[in-house]
Amino acid sequence: MDETSLLIKNIIKYLIDVYDDDEISGKSQGFFLTIKDLDKLLQKYFLFFKNKNELLSDLRYNYNLIKNMSFPYQEGDFIYVRDLSIENTIYYTKEQHNNYSYRIHSHLIKVFEEKLGLKKEKETNHITIKNKRILHLLTQLNLKIDFLREDFTPEDFIGVLTGKSEREIHLNIDNRSFHYLLTKIKEYFFSFTITAVAKTNKIHSKRGTLLKPSNLISAKGDYPSLKDNIDEVFNNFK
Repeated sequence: MDETSLLIKNIIKYLIDVYDDDEISGKSQGFFLTIKDLDKLLQKYFLFFKNKNELLSDLRYNYNLIKNMSFPYQEGDFIYVRDLSIENTIYYTKEQHNNYSYRIHSHLIKVFEEKLGLKKEKETNHITIKNKRILHLLTQLNLKIDFLREDFTPEDFIGVLTGKSEREIHLNIDNRSFHYLLTKIKEYFFSFTITAVAKTNKIHSKRGTLLKPSNLISAKGDYPSLKDNIDEVFNNFK
């Protein structure tokens, strides 16, 4: 294994450690890369393999290690730059490690999926609108239960569901209530499933966790806290 491949493996091991909430020891300042630096490293990594099959095999292995991970979103951004005034080995907080992992993980997933030809497959399975009144309905729902964080709109939410927006949506309600809301709006879309919603990879829970099929499906509950309010909107919707 050459040095470049080893660096990629170390980055993936780091993501696994952060995801598993393991204690992260001090690391060299050079370990923390900008997206530009990561792209340079990836280009060297792609050129290391003797042929395309070897590359795709290694890519698929690494992709499978990280594809189901998610990291809490943090407001703002930590800046990871080399500071010559301090020791080379530095220590970050759990929040800083999560923030860095969120950014690096998202980029690796994007690049790996493009190389593996998975992106095009996803793009053919977008949710589409069946009934244009969905915007009015979601507006009424948002006025009643504030299911979106205040800096997001129902238009943003529909854009993410249908693959027309690159925004990262953040919810303002618990996962059980959101799951119930999804079951109620299903009839207004084509190709709409809980899994398809989660696979947009752009919807975050109230706590900031990126919602994946597993945690969104498991959020199903018999009587979510906002059920009555959601039902009221649907019963009065004309």
